Amino acid sequence: MMIRKLFLRLAISGLLVAQLGCQQETAKFEIPCTDDELYDHVNDQCVERPTETDDVGPLDWGAPTDMSGDTQDGSQTDTTDAMADAEEEMGIDPRCDRDGDGSLARSCGGDDCDDQDTTRSPLRIEICDEIDNDCTEINNDGIDCAFYAHSGSDLYRVDPFAKDAQMVSGDLPGLTDIDTHPDGTLYGVTFDGLYRLEGSAWMQVGGFGPDAPPDPNGMAIDLDGVAFVTSRNQVYTIDLTSSLATPIGSLGVDPTLDEPFYSSGDCVVNKANTLYMTSKHDPDQDHLVLIDSQTGAATNIGPIGHKNVFALTSAWGKLYGLLKDGELIEIDSRNGSSTLVTTFEDVVWYGAASTPYR
Repeated sequence: MMIRKLFLRLAISGLLVAQLGCQQETAKFEIPCTDDELYDHVNDQCVERPTETDDVGPLDWGAPTDMSGDTQDGSQTDTTDAMADAEEEMGIDPRCDRDGDGSLARSCGGDDCDDQDTTRSPLRIEICDEIDNDCTEINNDGIDCAFYAHSGSDLYRVDPFAKDAQMVSGDLPGLTDIDTHPDGTLYGVTFDGLYRLEGSAWMQVGGFGPDAPPDPNGMAIDLDGVAFVTSRNQVYTIDLTSSLATPIGSLGVDPTLDEPFYSSGDCVVNKANTLYMTSKHDPDQDHLVLIDSQTGAATNIGPIGHKNVFALTSAWGKLYGLLKDGELIEIDSRNGSSTLVTTFEDVVWYGAASTPYR
């Protein structure tokens, strides 16, 4: 994988040199630099190569903040060194690309808005996160970074990065939770059965049948299109075509508190097809639990720090929760701890849907 990334970065460097124009290449050969010098393309001259003890000010050498966004092991440093060697051969001062992302810093006449962060470059594609990836000075421009959530009567689109919630429709049929199928279809459950959103109308698929969950308040659809519903201390699957429910099993008991796990209001499946739920078996706060999708057995991950976490969504590699009193929180799936993102006034959240690709 690292070799592949290296070839991609070297290819990008070649494109950048081409973009700098023929004048720079001509200048490079008109002003040959010795082994002790580097070519300064801004001033069109050779400059003394810096040593480890040189003070080179704002263009000082430094390790990249992040090479790939995946790890920070030694192989990334090797990739950075190879990138620097390639750029040096092409006449690009390595101090002008400190993060090794193939884009030159603005101080060197380039258009990299942050030359110490590989996640920010005009060569980057904008993704849903908290930063301006493509250096347009607009965060998340041109992409949709919202997920569906609902109150007792209204459907919303919530953007956790812009901290914005927009109502898109009303007159919900008593939904307790919703989720999105991988094909983009939005489904919801009530105490009486399964619903599907068709255009702007919620259409009932049917009732749950003889094994109906008594209090279905959590729904999740995995990447294979299998729908799960949590109800009290039980987990069910729901056939999205017939709407019939099939019991999987009991959530079991938390051995630490010696209390049975109990669905607080939602379950969710992330992009790794892992099934989570919020449980209110602790009177002081809800807990994030992991559910075995084959047996229904739950394992406590940790306390969330809030009560009434009624909605969960997995989106853009993050896990979010929505609370009864309008709070939006980000939950750490490793230990259950949470961070407040924002609070939406006058909204009582009931449920939320994950994005199709999580």
